[in-house]
Parts: sequence; structure tokens; C-alpha cells
Amino acid sequence: MQHFNDSSNEKDRIRGVVRGRPNTLFARAVLITVILLGIDFAVTLLLTDTQQKIIYSDVISPVFDLLASAVLFIAAKQSAAHSKRLAIAWAMIALSAFVYTVGDIAWGIIEVGLHEQPFPSIADAFYLAYYLFLLIGVFLLPDQPATRGEKVNNVLDVTIVMVAAILGFWNFLLGPIVASSAGSSPLELTILLGYPVGDLVLIWALLRIIYKRPDQQDELPAFLLAGSIVVTVISDCIYSSQSLLGTYVSGGILDLGWRTTMLLAGLAGVSQITAIQSLKNSGEFPRRLEIFISIGKRIAPYFSYFWLIAAYLLLIQSSLVPLPMNFLLLSLGVGLIICLVLLRQIITLFENKKLNAQLQHTMERLQAQAAELEKANQELQNEVAERISVEQELMYDSLHDAMTGLPNRALFLDRLGQAIKYSKRRTKSTFTVFFIDIDQFKVINDSLGHLAGDQLLISVGKRMRGCLRSSDTVARFGGDEFAVLLEITGDKDSTLIVAEKLQEAIRQPFKLDGHELYITASIGIVMNTVGYDSPDDVLRDADIAMYQAKASGKAHFETFEIEMRSQAFSRLEMEQELRAALENREFQLYYQPILSLKTNELVSFEALIRWHHPKRGVLLPNDFLSIAEASGLILPIENWVLNEACEQLQKWHEKYSHLQNVSVNVNVSSRQFAQPNFVTEVVEVLQRNSLKPDSLKLEITESILIGSYSAGSKVFSQLRELGIQLQIDDFGSGYSSLGYLQHFPISAVKIDRSFIEGMGKDRKGTELIRAIVSMTRELDIEATAEGIETSEQLNELKNLLCAFGQGFLLSRPLDKEGAEKVLERQEKTGEGDREEGEEKLVGGEE
Repeated sequence: MQHFNDSSNEKDRIRGVVRGRPNTLFARAVLITVILLGIDFAVTLLLTDTQQKIIYSDVISPVFDLLASAVLFIAAKQSAAHSKRLAIAWAMIALSAFVYTVGDIAWGIIEVGLHEQPFPSIADAFYLAYYLFLLIGVFLLPDQPATRGEKVNNVLDVTIVMVAAILGFWNFLLGPIVASSAGSSPLELTILLGYPVGDLVLIWALLRIIYKRPDQQDELPAFLLAGSIVVTVISDCIYSSQSLLGTYVSGGILDLGWRTTMLLAGLAGVSQITAIQSLKNSGEFPRRLEIFISIGKRIAPYFSYFWLIAAYLLLIQSSLVPLPMNFLLLSLGVGLIICLVLLRQIITLFENKKLNAQLQHTMERLQAQAAELEKANQELQNEVAERISVEQELMYDSLHDAMTGLPNRALFLDRLGQAIKYSKRRTKSTFTVFFIDIDQFKVINDSLGHLAGDQLLISVGKRMRGCLRSSDTVARFGGDEFAVLLEITGDKDSTLIVAEKLQEAIRQPFKLDGHELYITASIGIVMNTVGYDSPDDVLRDADIAMYQAKASGKAHFETFEIEMRSQAFSRLEMEQELRAALENREFQLYYQPILSLKTNELVSFEALIRWHHPKRGVLLPNDFLSIAEASGLILPIENWVLNEACEQLQKWHEKYSHLQNVSVNVNVSSRQFAQPNFVTEVVEVLQRNSLKPDSLKLEITESILIGSYSAGSKVFSQLRELGIQLQIDDFGSGYSSLGYLQHFPISAVKIDRSFIEGMGKDRKGTELIRAIVSMTRELDIEATAEGIETSEQLNELKNLLCAFGQGFLLSRPLDKEGAEKVLERQEKTGEGDREEGEEKLVGGEE
């Protein structure tokens, strides 16, 4: 931008320099003109001899005339580049100066060379031709088109001035000349009358210059030309007056006036030359003597009134002193002028009225436009205000979660970054970050629908907001993840109190659309934040602590320790290895027998997954299933377990035809159970392996009953209608699910091993098992005891009439080959007593 301005200033400077060159030429011409007139005036005064004055005047006048003529012809030639008409006009003006020059030369030859009286002579013909050529040249000067009203006013103004001028010239020049030339020849009379008439022609030309609208901005050439005409008219009038009185002397001061006329004409030519040169060089006409020209233009409309006053004075004089024109004719002339002035006033009045109407119309239009602009401005202001509002809304939306209205991740990170900077400036200032994840939220979302899940998240956000101070920040990152920033926290105990308060608030039941939901949350806490530079690093560690809380059993919080980072990296590594394990078929199913405690028969196998890790050996489910669930890999793994277990059972049914009643138990996670196509997939697996529905028993946890009441009830009913049995795994370990046994089509419950371990230790443990078995019997539900490890436990359970059992005492989980050995023995022995069966099963353990 600066470069552009410099370039523009440089162009203006060059244009000014170029424009200044013609102005310098004109200034020099003015100086020369003044010097010549000064010398001429001095010489004329200093010469005392009459003959010397005549000789000087007759010699110097043609010199001035030739100089002016040459300049005017050059001006005509230069003007041809701008306009042909302009060139012709200046050529006629130059020609008028030239014929005047010829007249002066002839006058001098006759007067000085021949010593004769130069009037009348051939010189008068050239002098009179001067008037005609000058008039033609002035009228050929181009002007801009005028309006009809302007043309009428100009004609009236010119007519008023010319009538007044004719009255004046007749009474002071023409009339006296005719009266004093009674004895003169017609030629002399004609010549004598020709000069005043020529002056009237010059006045006409002068009025043409005054009232014309020039087509170029520089009006100085016409202004100087008008000055030349004025000096000529004055000199001619003085000459005519002196001739009547017989006082004119050739070579006197009056001759200086005519020489001034030619010098002014020449100066007008120089002005025209410089104007054309400026136009060529800079593309613009110069503007010179604008003030004087502007004043002249302002006075011009009042010329007619001046001449009216002059006509009145002439009429008054005629009443006092006799004049060549009688009073009646003079009165008629003055009356004509008055009528023309009145006509002009009337026309001006109508024009003013028209202009006022146009002005009023323009004002109304401008007012309408102003009103429109005001309206548009108001609309624009409204649009600007609306845009600002929209931008503020967009800014708010960009920094807040659309569903809950809580700050989003971007705003949380910004505030966390400010907290980090503040803590670095003030070492005593501390803050804490909670990373919160709702446990089993996907189960609720998939079972009750996304609308219920959204409402739950909104309610969770409100509860958390109510537990914190206004200076703290609660943000939602998406899904079921929240974050909390506690600024200016106290010691560790106060932070843990806030975490417990949040968990307690979340544990309270949520009532949504007639459902009472119980949820928990896992919280990762980052404290002692000295050393953090990036908000992302703080969130990373809080996220690590949150996953540690989930891995530790969910529904509680963990404070970040530096050792957790390596554990997080290990989880990430294991997640990648799990993906590779699926592709490389590194998983294997083990089968733990489930026996009838009454008949000691094998009734089913529980399918248990093992991972043959290429580096770490065989891994149990507790080593990797939590990571699989967190990463979403649990679905493909469980689908594989379901397919593999059913496929293997189908092979065993074909191989051991007498053991068609042996079934397989498959564990189902809450995520798999919440899949919309879960029932369809189960049916397809059974059909693909030609298994009866009662050959498959699905084990679900109590959390599925709690979190999926409405949608889960529908799935339970569909499975029960198909003949697929549903069993509650780890019964009694979590929630109080006794009431749900009445509402869901449960076929069996598997008593959690923690109750089995309590048998024999005290009376309460045994009585609790008795109550569970009795309750299931009354509800027509089978009971299976898990984790039987001692003979005492087995005998007690048999005494309590528990239907089924499994555990290491009966058999450890077996690979496919070990399970087939159990099946072979079962088929060979048929029904045996429990001890024999026990020995056989134990003998088949891995």
C-alpha cells in the first residue's frame, strides 16, 4: 500500500512539473508584454516632436501587430490537435490580427512614406475587415451545449445590451458623425460610420465570449481576448470622439491603446498555446486566474441591468440636453429594453419556479432516499446485531455441549490452560481435574434408546453441577465422558471428599420415562499438578486414572500415580495384541463340567475363553476382558465364543449320540446383550450348527437386569419363547435382584462362589444358601453352585438339595480333548454314583 501511495505521489509530482512548464512560458509572455507596454508608454511620453511620434507609432505598431499575429497563428496550429473547430476559430482571430497589421502597415506607408493624409485610404478597408474576421473567430470558438432556458436568457441579455449600446452609439457617435459630415463624400461617411458599427460588432463578440459556455476548463485565453476587445472598443470610441472634435493627433497616447489591444490578443494566443501543451503533457487543461474569471462570470448575468440603467440615464439626459435621436425614439428604445428586461424576469421567474419545483422534487426524492437509507441502515444495524448475536451463539455453541449445555472439551482445555499458567505464577495455587465415565452407560443407551440415554446424561450433568462451586467447571467431552476442573483446591482430603460427593450424587436413582435407573461412575483424579505444561497432558493422566478405576471394579475413583502411565501403555499394547489375536486365532475355549448333584451326571459345560499369548503364555479372562470391553473388542470376542461353543457342542452331539442332553453355557456381557440383533445372531448360530434351543444356556450378570428392565424384558421373552434358557451368573454378588426373578423368564441362578466359600465357617453362610435354594425351588428355578472346592461344601449342598454344581473339586476347566474324555466316560458308564463319577471327572481335569 505504501508503494502504491509513493507511486501515486511521484505521478502527481511529474504531472505538476510538466504542467508547470507551460505556466512558466505564459508567465514569461506576460512579463514581456508588460515590459513592452512600459517601454512603449515611456517612449511615447518622452518623444516631444510630433513627427517623431508619428514615425515611432507607425513603425512600432506593425511590429506589435506582426508579433501578435504570429503567436495567434501558432495557437491555431496547436489547437488543431484538440479540435478542428477550435483551430479554425483561432485561425480567424489570427487572420483578424493580420489584416489589422496590414492596415497599420498601409497607414504608416501613406502617412510617413508618402506624407499624405491616411484617411480615407486602403488602410481603412483592412481595419474594417478586422472587425468581421474577429467576430467570425469568436463565434467559432466551441462551447458546451446550453439548455433551452439558458439560450433564451442569453439572447435576451445580448439583445438588451445591444439595444442599449445602439442607443448610446447613435446619440454619441453615429448621430454626431452624420450631422458633422454634411459635406463629406459617401465613402468618407461610410468609413466614419464603419468604425462605430465595427465597435458594436465587437461588443456583440464580447457578449458572445461572456455568455458562452467554454468546452475547456481553462478560460484564460477567452478572458484575455475579451480584454483585447474591450480596449479596442474604448480606443475606437475615443478616436471617433476626437475625430468629431478635431483633436485627434496621430502618434499620441491613443495609439498606445490599439497596440495594447494587439499585445493582449497575442497574450491570449500564448495562453491558448500553453493550455494545449498542458493538455498534451498532463491530460488536463490548466486553471489560471480562476478567481477573476469566476467574478466575471458572476457579474455577467447583471450586465443587462447595468445597460438598462445606462439607457435610463440617456433618456434623462435627452430631456435636459438635445440629442441626435428625438425623445420619442429614445423612449421607444428604452421601453423596448424595459420590455426585454421584464420578459427576462418573467422567464427567470418561471425558471426559478421550475427549478424550485425540481428542487422540491429532488428534496422529496432525497428525503425518500434518506428514509430508505435510514430504513436500510436500521435493517443493516438489525442484521449486524443479529449477526453479532448469531456469532455469539456460534461462539457459545462452539464452546459448549449442545445437549447438556455444559462446557465442551475446547472450553475445558482453555480454562485448564489458564489454571496451569496461574498455578505457575502463584505456586500456592493448586487445582484438580476429575475425568468421569459413566459405568455401563452403553447398556442403558442401547436397551432404553438414545433419547433416554440423552436425558440421563443431562440429569447427570445437572447433579454434578449442583455438587460444585460456581468457580469450578463441569464439561462433557462426548458420549458418557465428563470432566471437572476444581480451581484453588485445598489438600488431598478435600479433593477426595468432592469425588465421593460426586459419586454419591450419581448413585442416587434417576427416574426417566417411568424407569428408575441406578448407575455408577468411575473417576480418575489428577492432583499435585506442579510440572504440567499442557492441558492435554493433565487430561491424559486423568484418563489413565479413570481406566484404572474401571479396571479395579468400577464405581469408585483412583488418584493418578506416575506408575499408571506404564500400565496405560501396557493396556494400549494389549489392545493391539487383542486385535492381532482375533486375526491370528489365538483364542481357545476351555470347558468346565456342570454336574447334577443328585445323579452325578454331566449336564452341561461352561465355555471359558483362554488366550494363548505368543509371549506371555495362557491368559485367563480376568487378564484381558476388561481391556477388550473398554476398547470395544468384547463384541467380536464374545461372538467368536458363542459360535465356537455351539460348533463344538454340535460335533460332540454327533460323536456321542447318547449324550444329546448335554448343553453348553455361554457368558453374555451387557454390551453383547444390548445389541439390537442379539437374538437374531443367537438363532442363526443355533440353526447353522443344527442345535436345539435347549442345548444353549446363556449366563448373564445381575447388572443386565438392573440396567435393561424394559428392553431386556423383551429380549428375555424372545429367548424364552425360542426355548433358550437364561441363567443369572454370580447371583447375589451385586445388586438385590430378587424382585427381578418374578419379572424375567429366568431358568436358573448360579450362586456366587463367595457364598459357597462362606459355608461351614458360620451358620449364616449355610442358612443363606438354604434360603436361596428354597426360594429358587418355590419359583421353579434351578440353582447351580459355583466354586465347589471341598468335599464338605459338596456334601452340604447335596443336603440342601442344590440341583447342580461346578468347581475345581468336580473338575477344572478342560480343553477340547479333556472334555471329550469326560464325555467318553459319561457315555460308557451311564449312571454311576457320585464318588465314581467324581473320580472319573477329576481324573479328566487338565
